[in-house]
Amino acid sequence: MANNRVAAVFPMLRYATGAVDWFRNQAIEPDAIIVAARQPNGDLRPPQRGDNLRSDLEWIVALDLDAARIERAVALATLQREGGSILKHIPELPVETGR
Repeated sequence: MANNRVAAVFPMLRYATGAVDWFRNQAIEPDAIIVAARQPNGDLRPPQRGDNLRSDLEWIVALDLDAARIERAVALATLQREGGSILKHIPELPVETGR
């Protein structure tokens, strides 16, 4: 992914899903969106089956602004509106393959 990214952390999967759905409804390609689960120990990993039943995970949604072709201000406003806290430093995110 390019360095031109924005990201937010969400306390619940349903909020992260709201942000992803909004971006997808704008015809943004799935490859421009990264979702990662942050485990209680702070490690990041791709989402896994059954994560929707876990309350101990936080969710990071990142957007590649170059690939998404969306303005930074719009992306940030969306992430916040959907319940995310904007990350000033975007960690190395795991990229799920075979989407």
